[in-house]
Amino acid sequence: MLRAYDKQTGAEVGAVWMPAQQSGNPMTYMLDGRQYIVVAIGGRSVFERIHRFRVAAERIAAANGEVSMRAFVLSTLLMGAVLVSAPSAQSSSSVWDGVYTSAQAARGAIVFDTECAACHGPSGSGGGMAPQLVGAAFSANYDGLTVADLFDRNRTTMPPGNEGMLKVQELVDVTAFMLKINGFPAGEKELSSQAMMLKSIEYVAMPPEKPNQGDRPPNTHQDNTTGTEWIKRLERPERIPGLKIDEVIAALQLKPGDVVADIGSGTGAYTIPFAKAVAPSGKAIAVDIWPELLDYVRQKATTANVGNLQTVLAALDDPRLPRQQVDLAFFHDVFHNANDRLAYLRVLISELKPTGRIAIVEQEFDDPIAKKWDEDQDRITREQVKEWMAEFNFELKAELDLFQGTKNPKGTGMPERWFVIYGPRSHTPPEKTIWRR
Repeated sequence: MLRAYDKQTGAEVGAVWMPAQQSGNPMTYMLDGRQYIVVAIGGRSVFERIHRFRVAAERIAAANGEVSMRAFVLSTLLMGAVLVSAPSAQSSSSVWDGVYTSAQAARGAIVFDTECAACHGPSGSGGGMAPQLVGAAFSANYDGLTVADLFDRNRTTMPPGNEGMLKVQELVDVTAFMLKINGFPAGEKELSSQAMMLKSIEYVAMPPEKPNQGDRPPNTHQDNTTGTEWIKRLERPERIPGLKIDEVIAALQLKPGDVVADIGSGTGAYTIPFAKAVAPSGKAIAVDIWPELLDYVRQKATTANVGNLQTVLAALDDPRLPRQQVDLAFFHDVFHNANDRLAYLRVLISELKPTGRIAIVEQEFDDPIAKKWDEDQDRITREQVKEWMAEFNFELKAELDLFQGTKNPKGTGMPERWFVIYGPRSHTPPEKTIWRR
């Protein structure tokens, strides 16, 4: 066992189980600004070899609060040949993305109880012969590596003295079980036993940081990120291609004379092009709850020499549109923030023209980016919107796939989205449009 101790307090802050006895004195060295510890081991069924550990200062959230820890990340050097274990350049997911199933972890638990618990304790809680396999200190050992590293460790060291006895599927199931007991969520697909797939999953000890949504009241859907912070987020240059502004304008069939309200207009990425599309006799209305954003849109409109743009400071439950003037209300990734969606629609529809339409673009419910930014209770589905619209005798007029699959530009940081347009019910059947430019 290689143990790490806090230099100031003497408290043990980490431990790494070694597959064999230490056979030489530990050494330490610096490389590219990082400190490493090298330990020679050998004996039993393990050939003489060297283990190298990277030492990195971390702040690990432990059960008893925040503790300062020296985290050891394992790499292996065999017979002097460097086989550095590192995250694959192709890593495309992490252990926080649901990379195993609950059923798989349950199978792994059975194997673990039979073959591993005698040394590592029930559910990896630790035993006299081997360290615990759960908790902040354990995860720190693999932080920045991949699930392939954890799998290989299991394959080459478990069960002690009988390494290689377990079948590949049993090993991958045990790996899934270890992910579960360390708090990583289950998903819909089983953890694969293929090496390249395992190497593509990064082991990240700490959960992804949730976006700061400001002073958000409990049991609401609203995002209280400040207006100035929204300007920083929405004005990212790489975001603009993901909005597909020209295609959206064409899909909405805007024409001169129309009045369009961009609700949750943000920095006016859509509002100003809308104003140009309905000029000279129409107008665009930027609607937002943050005065800073509306000021920003007015400045952009002045710079762009756009004079047919109006701003409206909305309330959380009322867009405050000029009554009976608006032909189209447009929402892009905004409608889900309404606290009472049905009540909001009731107010909105009362303010539209009798022939007014409502266009909604929203995140695909299960898109990984959407799940990162919003909780399950905050995201909405097209089926929910259909039910809410039916309450007011509104029907689907068009459904477009501008932001689906390969049509959603990469590198924009934006999730796949669905796009629907509703209007007052008529006898014309709804149209599903596969939009092509």
